[in-house]
Amino acid sequence: MSTLKIMEIKELTSDDIDVQVKKSRIDLVTLRMKLASRQLEDPSQISKKRVEIARLLTIQSQKNNPSKNDENQESKPVSKSKVKAGLKSTSTKTKKVTKAEGEVVLPKASKKKSVKKENESNA
Repeated sequence: MSTLKIMEIKELTSDDIDVQVKKSRIDLVTLRMKLASRQLEDPSQISKKRVEIARLLTIQSQKNNPSKNDENQESKPVSKSKVKAGLKSTSTKTKKVTKAEGEVVLPKASKKKSVKKENESNA
C-alpha cells in the first residue's frame, strides 16, 4: 500500500487513474476493517489513503475538464488573509475592506445589537 505522489498520478492515463481509485478504495475498506478488529497498528494509514483517493480524483477531474481549470485560475477569489491585510479603519466602529480589484466590501452589522434592541422593546 504505497502512496502515490502527485507527479506519478499526473503521468497516469484517465483509465489508469480509475483503476487506481478502485484499488485505493478497496484498500481503505480493508484498513477500516482492520481498525475495527484492532489489527491495524497505524491508524494514520486511513487518513493517508483518503488523501490519496482525493488526489487521484482531483487530478482525474482536471484531466477531464481542462477548460474549467483555466477559467478558475483567472478568476480566483481573494483569500481571507489578503482581505484581512486590506483592512482600513475609517472609524472605531466600522472597517472598510478593499479588494485588489478596487471593490469595496463593508462588513455586515452584528446581530448582537439588534437582539439587544428587541429585548429592550419587549420589556
